[in-house]
Amino acid sequence: MSLLKSRWFRLGVSVLIAAIFFFICPPCFDRITLGMVLLGLVLIVNLDMIFGRVHILTQLARLAVGGLFIFSGFIKANDPVGFSYKLEEYFEVFDAGFSCDMKVAGDKKAGIPCVKEEQKAAETAAIAPAAVKDEKTIWHFFAEHSLLLAIVLCGAEIVLGLFLLLGFKVRWTLWLLLAMIVFFSFLTFYSACCNKVTSCGCFGDAIKLTPWESFWKDLILLILIAVLFAGEKHLKPLFKNTILTAGLIGIGTFLSFAFPVYTWQHLPVIDFRPYKIGTHILTASKNKDPKLTGCVTDSFHITYYLRNTLVDTIGKFEISEYPSDSIWEYYCRHDELVRKGNCNATIGDFSISNPETGEAMNDQLFASGIRNSYMLVMYDIEKADLSRMKEVNAFAAACAAKNIPFYALSSASAEQVEAFRKATGATYPMYTADGTALKTVVRSNPGLVQMYRGVVLNMWHINDFPAPDYLNKP
Repeated sequence: MSLLKSRWFRLGVSVLIAAIFFFICPPCFDRITLGMVLLGLVLIVNLDMIFGRVHILTQLARLAVGGLFIFSGFIKANDPVGFSYKLEEYFEVFDAGFSCDMKVAGDKKAGIPCVKEEQKAAETAAIAPAAVKDEKTIWHFFAEHSLLLAIVLCGAEIVLGLFLLLGFKVRWTLWLLLAMIVFFSFLTFYSACCNKVTSCGCFGDAIKLTPWESFWKDLILLILIAVLFAGEKHLKPLFKNTILTAGLIGIGTFLSFAFPVYTWQHLPVIDFRPYKIGTHILTASKNKDPKLTGCVTDSFHITYYLRNTLVDTIGKFEISEYPSDSIWEYYCRHDELVRKGNCNATIGDFSISNPETGEAMNDQLFASGIRNSYMLVMYDIEKADLSRMKEVNAFAAACAAKNIPFYALSSASAEQVEAFRKATGATYPMYTADGTALKTVVRSNPGLVQMYRGVVLNMWHINDFPAPDYLNKP
């Protein structure tokens, strides 16, 4: 037993684990970079008597880890429905199987970051669609309960961050923080390396991070948590009064889970979505003109790779160096994003059509001449809450009496729409839009959006559906 607690045993185990990760390093990640990260972790773990003496380092790590967990949890708790969509996306990917060839575009050894056009087309054509599984796996179960899991996870993040800052149950808190960050690191690395999920949802719609950016954020947190383990003796309770600490813990824990439940049953308190109140739908759906708005376009560094047909070698050329000699044959082109601009449309997939005629309806529905209109949004008509459809029909009838446009948006088929009409008695027009886009418009199924001259003026969760006398307000 004494051997298991010895420093030599800790050193051996940490070096062995680091060596395993180093030698199984996939081609999508730089081995030297991984080696530096692993070396840093091994040093922190085994030289804890040195790192632990630096009191200020421990306290800075405490503030950084605790604050970031609280911030991350709060942002997701503000929109647990959106976070559940992201979790559901992960679980659907896992349900399809942990397949990943971890290929790197181009020839890494030769320093060519792109793939020959013919090869790229062949690889794309060779990708077979995932087989549909009849049996339900554990991932299918998690996907069905992603909302509950989202509320628990974002609440747990806030609570653990609060525990760390208050110095409550430090040992248990550190181990739970470690388990959570290892889990998130796996998700982000798998997404980045295998290109499975393009956005992690770590900070909801407030701060968009790529999977690689998210993975690096998790690695930094992992290092900081290792520092906290080294300086654990310095993580004393923030307050000496146990009653005050217990009160803060109780209130903080209650609010951490009550807040996401509230925003689930209503709408996000702070709206970071591209359809938030004040958004002009048609304007947000188009790219901005740099000359008129002063926006900055995306900037790319373009490099051409050409094959010399005489000696069968690949040459690298800038645009200004592109050769005119016929011995050079086009191989591939690599575009590296140098600067991310802000001219792109914030809404890129919101296209409404008339299911009967196929007519595009965006310009007609969001015209600036329409002073007032209401759209009922249902991203999945079969999962929509039908318990308050009498109120919806009453509101739609009141709109019709005042010649105010009222219509519904869904991704449903004609058969599903007909079944919905029979079940609810709905008589208002129903148009078609992409279900993924409708998930983003309003975090309720159904939800109501009020438009004024093409601008989002207000929106309601089905639990807060307005009464017909709302139409009498100026």
